[in-house]
Amino acid sequence: MTSHSKLLKVKEVAEWLDVSESAIYKWVNEGSFPEPYKFGSGDFNRKTSRWKREEIEEWLDDKRP
Repeated sequence: MTSHSKLLKVKEVAEWLDVSESAIYKWVNEGSFPEPYKFGSGDFNRKTSRWKREEIEEWLDDKRP
């Protein structure tokens, strides 16, 4: 990851895409959305998730006809 990469919280991603936060996690679980980067230790629920803006932009580009 480059130093100029913007990491987004699930709330920011959801607002950007105009969907719910649960939709983002559903898409990740289905394998149809970029995986988040996990920070922290412990179980899945205690880790912080962040998405790279560039990866979401690429995902959006792939969705366009």
